Amino acid sequence: MIDAEFIIKKLELEKHVSEGGYFKESYRSPDMISNNGFHNKKHEHEISEEIPYHEKIRPASTLIYYLLVGNQYSAIHRVKSDEIWHFYLGSPVTIHIINEDRISPRIQLGNNLENSENIHYIVTKDTWFCAEIHNKTSFALMGCTVSPGFDFEDFELGTKDKLILQYPQHRDLIERFAKQ
Repeated sequence: MIDAEFIIKKLELEKHVSEGGYFKESYRSPDMISNNGFHNKKHEHEISEEIPYHEKIRPASTLIYYLLVGNQYSAIHRVKSDEIWHFYLGSPVTIHIINEDRISPRIQLGNNLENSENIHYIVTKDTWFCAEIHNKTSFALMGCTVSPGFDFEDFELGTKDKLILQYPQHRDLIERFAKQ
């Protein structure tokens, strides 16, 4: 039987100290691109403010394995590029989006299509979000693809005080999932 410990060893996952859970980069594109111009335009449906972006050469894309176990969660954060979450194995996951709306959108990630779960979901650049697994006695193995490729310089962990000031309507969610 596959369990979290087996996955951690088999995929050589490490603790993700800032966000929570476990991860390992499994792909970094050898093709390099400039991020210049990628953040001058926002997606039409995007409501979050844009993070200042400095030109840098990046891999075209990166991919990681990401594992949550039990009560672990992906803390509120945002990335300067689109991030595609792929569901692989285990318990379904809820991705919470923090925006100007009164109610935070909740995306169900999983493989039960009859239950309206999404096999993958795109979190658009500069969007505050977090994630948790449904079954706290289980695990969820996912993948996250970032394009242009991920760089820790592009990662921002949400802070409670700043987020509550900006999104007071999401205070409960922020207090549950912000680490600072």
